[in-house]
Amino acid sequence: MMGLVAGWGFQSSAVQQSFASCWSQALQTLSAAELRPGPWAHALLETRAQTPAWAEFAAWAAEQTPDAELLRCKETDIQLVTTPTASARVQQRFGCGSVSEALSLIGVETFMQQGLCAPEYVADALPVPPNIQFVLPRVVSSDRQATLAIACVTGFAPASPSFETGVIS
Repeated sequence: MMGLVAGWGFQSSAVQQSFASCWSQALQTLSAAELRPGPWAHALLETRAQTPAWAEFAAWAAEQTPDAELLRCKETDIQLVTTPTASARVQQRFGCGSVSEALSLIGVETFMQQGLCAPEYVADALPVPPNIQFVLPRVVSSDRQATLAIACVTGFAPASPSFETGVIS
């Protein structure tokens, strides 16, 4: 299993169906890739909490992913994050090419800091940082009000318990 972070970008007018549209695309991709996700987190800009869409997202998430952690990120957190998508409008407004892609990357880093994925790296047991990659590049809802990107740490399994022999199993 791997920790996945769903980064969400959305307009203040987004509704539950906006998020459901993105999520449906994500589930199709995850199913096709035969991935076993867990734990989940949703990463959103904290400034969006002041919009009607925040309540719409919260209602949707409570129904679809009730155990997912909610990561509130500052706009300054996503500035200068390099993303595969490069929207000139988003770049000018937020300092990154895609809000959802940047949030998913920042969210994975937060997961790592919390030890929820790649704990070997968090404990500085590995000399090279793990690979953070997109499981799902940015998708857009059918009403164009929301975007979603999903990222994870790849190539690293959670730490196994150490036994008295010192062997890691």
